[in-house]
Amino acid sequence: MTSKEKNELQKDVVNSIPAGESGRLILAPRSGKTKIVIDYIKKHKVKGKILWVTPTSKLADEDIPLEFEKWKAKTYLKQLTTSTWKGLNKLKGHYALIVLDEEQFITPVNAVGLLEGSLTWDVLLSMTGTESKTQSKTDIYEQLGLKKLYKISINSAVDIGLLSNYKIMVVGIPMDDKMNIEVKYTDKVTKQEKSFTTSELKQYEYLTRRMERNGKTKFALLHRRRLIGKSPSKVAAAKYIINSLEGTKLIFAMDRKQAEELSDYVYHGTTNSKDLQKFINGEVNRIAMVNKGGTGYTYSAIDNLILTQVDSDNNGLTSQKIARTLLEQGDYEATIWILCLEDTQDILWITSTLKSFDAKKVSYLNFKDLVL
Repeated sequence: MTSKEKNELQKDVVNSIPAGESGRLILAPRSGKTKIVIDYIKKHKVKGKILWVTPTSKLADEDIPLEFEKWKAKTYLKQLTTSTWKGLNKLKGHYALIVLDEEQFITPVNAVGLLEGSLTWDVLLSMTGTESKTQSKTDIYEQLGLKKLYKISINSAVDIGLLSNYKIMVVGIPMDDKMNIEVKYTDKVTKQEKSFTTSELKQYEYLTRRMERNGKTKFALLHRRRLIGKSPSKVAAAKYIINSLEGTKLIFAMDRKQAEELSDYVYHGTTNSKDLQKFINGEVNRIAMVNKGGTGYTYSAIDNLILTQVDSDNNGLTSQKIARTLLEQGDYEATIWILCLEDTQDILWITSTLKSFDAKKVSYLNFKDLVL
């Protein structure tokens, strides 16, 4: 898609938003969501205060104001207030326009002012690159009176040349029956911490039986998810695949410890952006992240994206990570590797994630065959 074609698409989105009407903009990554809303502000000459809610303090304090300057809307900066989603529940008052950037971050807690009326608006616009499937989120959008005003899906964006083409490789990894999992527990009688060794296969079967017997509590679900994500078999497969692949590699790991195990260069909640900047500048060809870096960034010329763990994508966060690699660059095609622990809940999570993508672009292979 040429710059001229992209500008025409953005104009079409802006012109489709009725004056004074609130709603949701579901716009695939690289569509220029921030520019579109700034163009809307300029077109309708919004008077009064503007509140822009965004995921991170860097976006709120630096990036969004710079975008207003970049798109020749500097005059509106005196009307602009920015906030992170974490700080939204502290705000009160009336705004001419409230912009909810990355709407999937909304919760009953951070949106309490919007829901209870201490934070009001003339126009409320929410936007995201990947639509949330969570009913609780949908309920909030409905309570706020937000209907879909415009939608460009990831597949549509690929078809029109806004995003690059891609292929997804789902790698099935069998669970290990070796006794290499240490399980710690507190003895109910002595109150002392003890441990025993089991296999990931036996531990998964045990956790599943316990959930069937006692119910799927939040703790039980989290315990089983951690077992899947931290599976020694999966980590070993990830290392093999990463080291076998050539070119630039962006890795999203289960947690910080795993990220540091898979790459010498990392970017997560306890690091600075030194390694990230090296990766962006092309000084290093591998970096591992967890969630930070999965929204709001676009990386060029990523040869391989590796996801060691996905979720059900109900909030669109896994799709957001995948979309990080889809910057349109001529004949470039992104390759996405998704690791799947066979015969586990992993299969259902991946199936849910892949609903947002073209089934014709997805291939399935067994890790053993990949090694051979």
